[in-house]
Amino acid sequence: MKNKKKIVGSIIILLIFVILIFIGALSYHSKEADDFKVDDSFTENQSKKSEKIGATAVNKEIKAQIYGQVKNPGVYSLNNNDRILDLVKKAGGFTEKADMYSINGAAKVLDGSNVYIMAKGEKAQNTNNTTAGSAALSEVNSNEKLDINSATEQDIVNKKIRGIGEGLAKRIIDYRDKNGGRINSVDDLKKAIGNKRGEAIMEYIEIR
Repeated sequence: MKNKKKIVGSIIILLIFVILIFIGALSYHSKEADDFKVDDSFTENQSKKSEKIGATAVNKEIKAQIYGQVKNPGVYSLNNNDRILDLVKKAGGFTEKADMYSINGAAKVLDGSNVYIMAKGEKAQNTNNTTAGSAALSEVNSNEKLDINSATEQDIVNKKIRGIGEGLAKRIIDYRDKNGGRINSVDDLKKAIGNKRGEAIMEYIEIR
């Protein structure tokens, strides 16, 4: 009888031990799952921080001055991703006398830029402030833009514009000669060398 009780007692103790092990295993897996949730939360927070930093960089405020043939010359605040055309719009747009192609509207505005809009038929050296006008044009036109109306065929080739070789350079000069000696707009360039090339070349040249 005593032996039977000992056996039953041993079985009960063994069952309790097994149950404790099972409960411990459940607790461990539950904690592990919580740990994964914390990691996921951390990753999500880091992602949100990165997005916020990126948005801040895009929306950083800069200032630039514009004068010449715009309706409201002055200093304006813009986002650091804005283009010259955005600055022109801030200034009320071009005047009727403005040579809209004297600047590259697609170029990014740099903080502290000084942008001058010429009048039709105006030459840079004839502006009231030649130094300021030339500096503005240099900055807006990425320092070394080629005047397409004074350039020779060799000048265009030497500029090493992507996709523009001797053949296309000759087509530009031939079209200019047939068009009264001038390229008047980007539309003229499109007619000379095609739509895509005509638009792309505006990054490297200017129309005076």
